[in-house]
Amino acid sequence: VTGGARAWEGPHATRRMPPALSSAPAMSTRFAARGVRGANVRARALAQRIIAAAGDNGPDALNKDAKRRQMEMTPKGDDTPEQILRVSRGTSFEGLKAARRVALEQANAPGFDGDAEQRIGKIEWAFDALVEESRAFFANAVETKPDDADARYRMGNFYQTIEKFGEAEECYRRAIDLDPRHLDSCNNLAMILQEKGDEKSIDEAEAYYLKCVEIDNRCVDAMFNWATLKLHCRKDPDACRVLINQIVVIEPELKDHKLVKLLRGDEDA
Repeated sequence: VTGGARAWEGPHATRRMPPALSSAPAMSTRFAARGVRGANVRARALAQRIIAAAGDNGPDALNKDAKRRQMEMTPKGDDTPEQILRVSRGTSFEGLKAARRVALEQANAPGFDGDAEQRIGKIEWAFDALVEESRAFFANAVETKPDDADARYRMGNFYQTIEKFGEAEECYRRAIDLDPRHLDSCNNLAMILQEKGDEKSIDEAEAYYLKCVEIDNRCVDAMFNWATLKLHCRKDPDACRVLINQIVVIEPELKDHKLVKLLRGDEDA
């Protein structure tokens, strides 16, 4: 699958990644639910084993025990990055992003007791410190091969994963400068531009989605993202339906997918 769906793959996919990258999400909006059913089955099976292991105490006792362990693991104080974000060592990217959002919401709340601007700066410093090992991994690849479009793409994908969209955009643009046919960079850059929402960015995003399809006329990732732009930004359901129908022609098994049916306007979606 092309178009940014394989966020951490590429020529160096066999290289050892920093621990924090093991749970990094793929950077594509495409059909995330395709793997949800299997994941839910595995999650339910795991939950059942855990509850069974709890014996007669049942899930309530298990939840209390889990909460107690979480309290014990939560760093005390407010000096280290872990303490500031209230996370433990080895927390996933998703966990770090969630902790950052919570901390920023608290700092921006009307009743916050303290200097909000100073607190926000501290939160951002803590977040950057916790992802530094991973950032350095990708930055080193760029420094080693400054003219490698794939290295620039992976650096951008890292920034996009941790919601540093300005840095991600810069990396994708550089990757495209190095390789104008770099499909994943074009698709991911278009996604960032689409999220900006202003007319100029929407126009540029659409141009990049078109470029993706010109590079690979079977790139369903770009087609799906482009369909969402047509529907939500252009308010053009007919154009959206045309793209969704193209996706179904390319991958017929997707015709009953909930998102495909929703974007196509099927009443029973």
